[in-house]
Amino acid sequence: MIAKTKNKTKVEKKLPRIPKEISFSPKLLAKILLGVAIFLLPFGLLALLKEIKVGSYSFAFQTGYVNSQSAGEIAKKFIGEQIIGGEVKVAKVTDEGSLYSFELEIPNQGNFTSYITKDGRFIFPGGYDLKQFAQSKENTAAASQSAEIPKSDQPTAQLFLMSFCPYGNQAEEIMMPVAELLKNSINIEPHYIVSKTGNEYQSLHGEQELNQDVRELCVYKYQPEKFWAFLKQVNQDCTAENADTCWKGAASKVGININQISNCEKNERNVLLDAEIALTEKYGIGGSPTLLINETTYQGGRSEEAYKQAICGAFNQAPQECNTVLGETTDKTTASGGCQ
Repeated sequence: MIAKTKNKTKVEKKLPRIPKEISFSPKLLAKILLGVAIFLLPFGLLALLKEIKVGSYSFAFQTGYVNSQSAGEIAKKFIGEQIIGGEVKVAKVTDEGSLYSFELEIPNQGNFTSYITKDGRFIFPGGYDLKQFAQSKENTAAASQSAEIPKSDQPTAQLFLMSFCPYGNQAEEIMMPVAELLKNSINIEPHYIVSKTGNEYQSLHGEQELNQDVRELCVYKYQPEKFWAFLKQVNQDCTAENADTCWKGAASKVGININQISNCEKNERNVLLDAEIALTEKYGIGGSPTLLINETTYQGGRSEEAYKQAICGAFNQAPQECNTVLGETTDKTTASGGCQ
């Protein structure tokens, strides 16, 4: 606008007034914080906020946390239905700060301390005591060095499994090309980790896994040339929830004599399982997968080439096939973990 003074005329720009103090109404504050929350949500940061205070106003955010009782119920339902396939007990749920610990009781398997995050999303079978980790690592390294695999003219290789342990299935897939490569030089024997209470046999992942353990033993006994192909097909098609009906379809695809395996399962079940229990007790096997070479536990990486090198290294004179390299590298570990 044009402003006239006593001596001269000047041009002024109309500027907005800047207040000395900005104040927000509660409604406006809520809108601002909501906008910030919507911006942060895609980055997963909202879960870090429990409450924001601006001046005298407080805004609480839902973090998705569950209380200890609900966490115990979530753990019990998931482990019982999806992992064990049977009844489990969860007790003594304890707030450990950033997560809950709980006591897990599995029938015929014992008690275990496990953990679940406070949002109920992740369950951990165990945890590290970081104060003891360094010493434990040193002890493991020493044990590994002392368990050097001896050599022999005709080595033995025994792979201990549970038929529906995911880590065992990974080991099976890794071992398949090794078994094919060395089939004229060594038999890689499958064995199964089962237990017995009274007259009742158990397998970690339920009755159908136990039955599948028996069927796989029968295939290896009577049709060994089709064993690895059968495992591959079962791993692809079947689960611990449908194996009793699914296995025949998988067997048919790889040319298994189904009647022979059914008769073996019916008539030789207890003899086969008792032999497996005796063997796992003899060697103190507790986890799937466990590989014994010349009756010594293999401690190395889990890859095609690592398995091949370990087995070939057990020969006094390795066969020519051992010169073949399996996989892209010689030291890549493609799988880890196990079922206990």
